[in-house]
Amino acid sequence: MRNYRSVFWPAVLIVAGVVALLVNAGVFSSERLSLLADMWPLILIVIGLEMIARRRFQGGAADLAAVLIVLIAAGGALAYVAVAPNPGTGHQLDASAPVGGLDHASLEVNVGAATVTLTASNQLAGDLYRAHIQYSGSRPDVTLDRSNGSLQIGQGNTFGTFQSRGFVLDMQINASLPWTIQTNSGAATETYNLAAVHVGSIEINAGSARVDITLGKPAGIVPITVNGGALTVNLHRPPGTAASVMVTGGSVSLDFDKKHSRAFGSVGQGTQIGPDMYKVDVSGGACTVTMDTSAAAAAA
Repeated sequence: MRNYRSVFWPAVLIVAGVVALLVNAGVFSSERLSLLADMWPLILIVIGLEMIARRRFQGGAADLAAVLIVLIAAGGALAYVAVAPNPGTGHQLDASAPVGGLDHASLEVNVGAATVTLTASNQLAGDLYRAHIQYSGSRPDVTLDRSNGSLQIGQGNTFGTFQSRGFVLDMQINASLPWTIQTNSGAATETYNLAAVHVGSIEINAGSARVDITLGKPAGIVPITVNGGALTVNLHRPPGTAASVMVTGGSVSLDFDKKHSRAFGSVGQGTQIGPDMYKVDVSGGACTVTMDTSAAAAAA
């Protein structure tokens, strides 16, 4: 273990010094330094390979193998910093597709840290959706399966183990079709104006999230599910619309039509159950939930 430490940590210092020199020389931009955080699994790999090498070889051969492992890993890390998409560089992407013969659609968004604004519109002139995306990192994928109306927007992780550090989606969907909606993210701010569209279901999964949803009249029992860690969820529905809300987790707070409840564990409120209603389930570590009625929801 003494020899292992003598090779590994000096090599780490050498790599840090080389990177600093390259930044000062203008070879790398300072924004690229954050890319090194993506390489933390490489440290575990290097440690494991060195342990194997020192058990398999003896003396100078073991030292040489350890040095080669560290040098190869360092070279790979520097190459990654050089060629990976720059996290400080912003890009834009616009996407759309015609409705065609679709009579229903679903949307699934899979991203890291994200800001999502989703609006149901009757002014898309035959388009199923129009999306404007601002992003850093790898180019998002936007795919539509016309066999089932499934629209997926995601940002893969071509380089590294973490998803994009910045993703802003501003999207309109055609309100003439019923939609089901699902988003999966790390940390998100999500604003939905869905007063003009029939929603089949909404599912939001996030590490932490601030969510604001304006709904229209429901058709049937419409489930809305929000799962995550720290959650702030505000829902607005037309006056007279039946709804129930159940909040579970650690510290939870629920304000349902100005009736306030706090609990540790779970709390629920609702109106009289009906054939057309919203059924809301929020689950997380710390949850603050508001359900109210609004003129904006009733106007659509």
